Amino acid sequence: MNEILQSIPMVAVTVLAFGLLIVIHELGHYLAARWSGMRVERFSVGFGPVVWSRKRGDTEWAVSAIPLGGYVKIAGMAPGEDLAPGDTGTYSAKPAWKRFLVILAGPAMNYLLAIVMAIGLIATMGLREPDQSAVVGDVIPGGAAARAGLRAGDRVVAAAGAPIADWKELVQAVRSHPGQDLPLSVARAGAAAGASPEALLLHPDDAGGIGKAGIAPNLRAVRAGLLESIAMGVRRTNDKAGEILGGLGQIVTRKQKAELQGPLGIAQEMTRSARAGAAPFLMMVWLISIMLAIFNFLPLPALDGGRLIFLVYEMVVRRPVNQRVEAVIHTVGFVLLFGLLIGVTLFGDLPRLFRR
Repeated sequence: MNEILQSIPMVAVTVLAFGLLIVIHELGHYLAARWSGMRVERFSVGFGPVVWSRKRGDTEWAVSAIPLGGYVKIAGMAPGEDLAPGDTGTYSAKPAWKRFLVILAGPAMNYLLAIVMAIGLIATMGLREPDQSAVVGDVIPGGAAARAGLRAGDRVVAAAGAPIADWKELVQAVRSHPGQDLPLSVARAGAAAGASPEALLLHPDDAGGIGKAGIAPNLRAVRAGLLESIAMGVRRTNDKAGEILGGLGQIVTRKQKAELQGPLGIAQEMTRSARAGAAPFLMMVWLISIMLAIFNFLPLPALDGGRLIFLVYEMVVRRPVNQRVEAVIHTVGFVLLFGLLIGVTLFGDLPRLFRR
């Protein structure tokens, strides 16, 4: 109970950080809509019943009861709205390219935030990136590495008798031994200089024919001056986005097993990083901001990427898709995505939580 009570401030920080990422996303839609001459009827921080609101101009600024994200209500975006004839301030009255920019602006804002965060981290406390050496960073509790006795800071010298020069070679050795014993020679963290490596027996878990040890590489902080940090921040954000897209590609081609996390799993990771300090927490927020941008760009119904597909079709054929048909497709997509979210939470996040 004491541990749960001590976690409450960290959970609050996590909720605020995740909510801020969603609000930044919606702010992108809002700014683009106003630039396009659209009337924004409400900008809400949170969902559900409105607990506070104030109207300025055409927009009602509101705080709602459920503090997880927010939304922007643009006039004429939903089908069947009662609009005055000749109303030029609505979403539906604007040309397709302006509507395209409004939808694009949400995930683009998340990506821009990630770049700004990367620049700030590199210029101040450092952006942590994987060390390419075979030094173990985090060890997942209950994983194969933890069962074998590996600890953070250990350096793997050899696997199955073959020398290990870097992290890539260590990963290859683990992946090629699913469900099999893998003898390791390990230079222990904190051991005296000249101490002999210790022998450990790792039994990687079998994840669809791929060995998994439950370890992460050691991280080092990269710092630079302000001007250099701008180029490095853009490059590191692009590199991380490329890694995420590459992982998605491997999942689609079934070269890698999907490991999904719902809101509860993401909150756990953010809370754990918050306990580790400001730099790890901000790194996690940076990563999630990139993932939010990529996720919303996916060409799936109910997501911004799905809406962009319809707008591209309209610009190509010069004829809009029936608004009601599009609304039904997005509604079905939302229901399916929500069902997937519930499934991942019930059968993925919760079992992992109770195993800890």
